[in-house]
Amino acid sequence: MTPLMKARVAARLLLLQARWDPARMQGTGFAYALDPWLVQCWAGDAEGLRAARRRHLEYFNTHPVAAWLTAGIVCRLEAAAAAAPAAERETMIARIRALKTGLSASLAALYDSFFWGCVRPVSALAGLLAAQAAYWRNSPHAAFWGVAVALAVYNIPAVAARAVGLQRGLEAGEGAVAQLCGLPVQPAIRLLRRTVVVGAVASFMLGAILLGAADRVTAVLTFAAGLFLSRRGLSPVAQLGFAGAGGLAANFVGLWP
Repeated sequence: MTPLMKARVAARLLLLQARWDPARMQGTGFAYALDPWLVQCWAGDAEGLRAARRRHLEYFNTHPVAAWLTAGIVCRLEAAAAAAPAAERETMIARIRALKTGLSASLAALYDSFFWGCVRPVSALAGLLAAQAAYWRNSPHAAFWGVAVALAVYNIPAVAARAVGLQRGLEAGEGAVAQLCGLPVQPAIRLLRRTVVVGAVASFMLGAILLGAADRVTAVLTFAAGLFLSRRGLSPVAQLGFAGAGGLAANFVGLWP
C-alpha cells in the first residue's frame, strides 16, 4: 500500500462513526474507509468489487482506535484474496468475515479497558492539575489550559495507537494481534488506575488547602460522597443529580450558603 493510499484510508477511518446506525453499527463507516483500497485490489473484477463492498457493509463494531488495527489486517487479507485463484477465494473471504467478527469483540474489550478505563481518567486528572497550576499562578485562562492538557494527554497516545495499528496490520496481518497480546497491557492498566486514584486524592488535598475551614468540610464531604457513589456504580449523570439535590437540600436547611 502506497503512502498516499494509507493516508486516504486513515482519513476515512477518522469518520468511522459518522454513519453509525443500530443495524450495522460502524459497518458503513468501515466499508467507506476501505473502499479506495478495495477498488485498487479488485480492479478489473467488477463483481468481486461489488461483493467486497457488500461484505464490508455488514455489521461491525469495535473501539474506534482498535478499528485501525482491524482495517490494516483486513486490507492485507483483501489484497491476498483478490490475487488468489478463484478456487481459493471463498475460503479466504470466509476467513475475512470470521476474523472481523472475532477481532471486533476481543479488541473492543482490550481497548475499552485501556483507553476508556485508563487513558481517559488520566487525561481528566492531567487537565485538572494543569488548571490548578494555572490558577495558582493567577492565570486568567486556567480553564483553557486544563482542557488543552486533557485533550493532548488523551489524543497523543490515541493517535499514535491508530497509526501504529494500521501499519502493523498491513505489515503482519493476523500476526499483529499476537504482537499486541505480547505487550504488557494489563500491568499498564493496573498502574494507570492506581496513579489516577492517588493523583485525584492529591489534587483534591491541594485544592482543599486553599479553602476556608467551613468550605473545606463541605469539600471533604462532597468528595467522599462522590467516591461512594462511584463505587456503587452510578453513572456520572446520576452522580451529578445526587450532588445537585444534596446541594439544594443543604442550602434549604442553611448548612451551605
